[in-house]
Amino acid sequence: MSLPGARARRTAGSLGRGAAVVLAGTLVLTACTVTFGDPDDATTSPGGTSTTTGGASSGGEAGTATIDDIERGEPMRWDVSRPITAESVGLGESQAVVQVPDGAAQVELTLPDGTWSTTAEELTIQPRRGYVSTINVFRTLSGGQAVHDQLVADADVLGFPRSQVDRWLDELPASLDASRAGGTRERTGINGSNGDVVTSVQISHEPGPGGDESIRLWYAISPVTPD
Repeated sequence: MSLPGARARRTAGSLGRGAAVVLAGTLVLTACTVTFGDPDDATTSPGGTSTTTGGASSGGEAGTATIDDIERGEPMRWDVSRPITAESVGLGESQAVVQVPDGAAQVELTLPDGTWSTTAEELTIQPRRGYVSTINVFRTLSGGQAVHDQLVADADVLGFPRSQVDRWLDELPASLDASRAGGTRERTGINGSNGDVVTSVQISHEPGPGGDESIRLWYAISPVTPD
C-alpha cells in the first residue's frame, strides 16, 4: 500500500451531517445529557461486534491501512494497543475527515484485551505530536433497544459500564414524551477503557415522539501513545 503524497487532507469543514469538529486530544465524557448534533438515518444493520481473543494484529507501521487505502474501500484494521505514527497512515498535522466509500467503512480495532469491529458511516482521525490520538467513528441505529443491545455487545471490549448503558435505556422514554417535542437535542456520554486505550461513546437523538427512530452513536477511541 502506498502513503499519500503532498496532497492536503480534508478538514472538518467537509464532514457530512452530524459530525462536529473535535478538538485534538482525548475525548472524555461524563454520564450526562447534553444538547448538540444532528442524526442520520440508519443505513446499515447493527454491525458493532466485540471479541476477547487478545490476539495481536500487525498494527503500527507495517501492514496498517492508510487513510487513502480506507477511502479506496479497504478495511480499517488498526492495532490501537500500541502507538500508531501519523506518517504511517498518511495523517497530517490536523484532523482528517475520511471520505467513507458508500457511507460504510469496515472498522476493526485491536485493543489490549480483544478486538472491536463495526461499520462507520463517518470517520475522522486526529493527530497529536506525530501520532494518532483519537479515532472517531459515527453510525446511526433505530430503536432504543437496538442501541442498548449494541452497547452491551461493545461493553466487554470498549469497557463501558453496563449499569450506565442500562440507565440510558431506562431514561429514554422520558425524553420521548410529547412534552419534550421541539426541545434541544438529547445527548448522553459514557466513558470506558481497555488497558491504556481510552474509549467513549456519545448517544444522541431528537426529543419527543419518534426521536428514537434515528439514534446517533459517536465512538471515540484513543490509541496508546508514547509517554
